[in-house]
Amino acid sequence: MAGYVRLVAATCRISGPGVTQEPAVLAFWHEYNLAAAIAARRLRNHRHHVSFSTQTFRGIVMTSMLGALDAGSVELPEEGERSEAARLTRDLARIGREGSSPVVSPDGPVGPYRVAKPGALIVARESGLPLQPWAVAVRPPWRMNARWDRHLVPLPFARIRVEEGSPIRVAPRQPLRPLLAELQAALDAAAARADRRMG
Repeated sequence: MAGYVRLVAATCRISGPGVTQEPAVLAFWHEYNLAAAIAARRLRNHRHHVSFSTQTFRGIVMTSMLGALDAGSVELPEEGERSEAARLTRDLARIGREGSSPVVSPDGPVGPYRVAKPGALIVARESGLPLQPWAVAVRPPWRMNARWDRHLVPLPFARIRVEEGSPIRVAPRQPLRPLLAELQAALDAAAARADRRMG
């Protein structure tokens, strides 16, 4: 998997406005995980990224891939362990305060598809980092349609476009519910813009 990311990163053509180079909580829909890893390697390869991973076989593969790409991961607990999930979210925020850029898919790890949940906002609030919405369009768009997220898989020599939304700042102890609609709108708008401008 890591070799595939390196191959596509080396051969793809990336377009779009410049992306932030500052530490930030990168937030994008779960379907973009592979495409965003490729784009970040090309556009932000000097910045250490850390993401959540699950305890499933797919999560183990992703953790191994991230390690081979000099990125990191924080393993999520089993479904239903809410207190442990909250602790791990704070751990990811601490890693962000130490200089890495946390990566969170607001609709992950199991959906619903493109429905934002507050995890990315919690990480931004606890870390003090801005939350940076991302979207990635890929041509040709090969999708794994049997998955809940219709995962997007860039092919070698693909065209990739990255669009960022305006960063969202989350103050300490700020209520998150009002910001959740803002995050949802920012991710939806960035995705629509990426698809439209890719042509």
